[in-house]
Amino acid sequence: MALARGADMQGPEAWLPLLLLASLAGRCPAGELEAPELVTVVLGQDARLPCLYRGGPGEQVAQVAWARAAAGEGARELALLHAQYGLHVGPAYEGRVERPPARGPPDGPLDGAVLLRNAVQADEGEYECRVSTFPAGSFQARLRLRVLVPPLPSLNPGPALEEGQGLTLAASCTAEGSPAPNVTWDTEVKGTMSSRAFEHSRSAAVTSEFRLVPSRSMNGRPLTCVVSHPGLLQDQRLTHTLHVAYLAEASVRGLEDQKLWQTGREGATLRCLSEGQPPPTYNWTRLDGPLPSGVRADGDTLGFPPLTAEHSGVYVCRVSNDLSWRESQVTVEVLDPEAASGKQVDLVSASVVVVGVIAGLLLCLLVVVVVLMSRYHRRKAQQMTQKYEEELTLTRENSIRRLHSHHSDPRSQPEESVGLRAEGHPDSLKDNSSCSVMSEEPEGRSYSTLTTVREIETQTELLAPSPGCERAAGEDCDEGIKQAMSHFVQENGTLRAKPTGNGIYINGRGHLV
Repeated sequence: MALARGADMQGPEAWLPLLLLASLAGRCPAGELEAPELVTVVLGQDARLPCLYRGGPGEQVAQVAWARAAAGEGARELALLHAQYGLHVGPAYEGRVERPPARGPPDGPLDGAVLLRNAVQADEGEYECRVSTFPAGSFQARLRLRVLVPPLPSLNPGPALEEGQGLTLAASCTAEGSPAPNVTWDTEVKGTMSSRAFEHSRSAAVTSEFRLVPSRSMNGRPLTCVVSHPGLLQDQRLTHTLHVAYLAEASVRGLEDQKLWQTGREGATLRCLSEGQPPPTYNWTRLDGPLPSGVRADGDTLGFPPLTAEHSGVYVCRVSNDLSWRESQVTVEVLDPEAASGKQVDLVSASVVVVGVIAGLLLCLLVVVVVLMSRYHRRKAQQMTQKYEEELTLTRENSIRRLHSHHSDPRSQPEESVGLRAEGHPDSLKDNSSCSVMSEEPEGRSYSTLTTVREIETQTELLAPSPGCERAAGEDCDEGIKQAMSHFVQENGTLRAKPTGNGIYINGRGHLV
């Protein structure tokens, strides 16, 4: 009864009789106390602190006392489980400690486990379980409670990305927990990541940054931060969609087939093609004035009413967004089918005229070339003929002059020095089968022509005695022949001129006249 009354007391006085009873030790064989070394719980969840005594037959567990062992502060009572009076919770844990649901049979060993509700980081530490039995005495065991603080990651986008920038921060991901979480990135975008950690008294924070070189191909791509931690059932993933500001070049479509742009055509349109981030706006203008009446601009499309000649002109599409602007222009020429056919005929006629003119010019050029070449060759032939006649005249004059000099030479020559190989008549001097004459002028020039030999032979015939001379004055004719032959010598059956200053060289074989 005193124990029961003590159980109803509040404060440290209620624990004294129980602790005294638990400190009694017997001489009976000892049982076994089962308690894990480490109990892990996630912040905010309930922590079950197990303590199970397996004793021998006839042993009875009187009570189980739980206390927290704090370094330098002594034991702080957590709870007391009595076989008869039930659970008593210490003031510091009032409303947070209770008995868990029984796991064994009712007549089984006393399970001294307690349930600590809504665990916080302050609950982390060492706890002592003391079991008092009869008659074996008391047993104790220690376990460590670890409270996991799962991280709450946050993803922070970097500054605005623009195409053309260098290495730029795309996003940073921060996670804080106990123990320190692991932060990685999952993306198909090419980039670099770096991490740094900050230690706190009860937790650690990790920040990871992802940097890249912005390009338009990255626009709309996902960038995912992955946080793993023992307190998480699965990895936490935070996804950020990249937005890269850019503006593509502008181009206008619709004039691929210029023949379709004819007067009267309906539904003609021009479309301006471009893309960008943020989405661009389109503005249509006409270079040489305002847009014609009936022409409508609807975003990237410019619509025309039935085409007329006034729709011809230069149209400009201007594309712009917050980053930049681009322009593209096209020239629209609305064709008149009738005028086009007339122009085609005129073009054919003009082509024929041009071809005819070119052919006429080429013909005239050919005639001029032929005339010039004919005149050139005629003039060249005249020059050659004139030169030939001049040379022939000079040669003839020299030959006549030298022949006269031979006949007028008063010197006498010995008769035996003349050896003509004549076969019949002294006219053998006229034989010109292979003779050629080369005459020398006082200046040293020589001429060699067959005509000169013939002229010499003609002169020789004029000077030679006629047949009448033999009949009328035979002796005078013989005297003349002897006088002429006195200028030659006979060697090996040929006549060779004597070395005098008045000799005439006829050809390369040594014939002299």
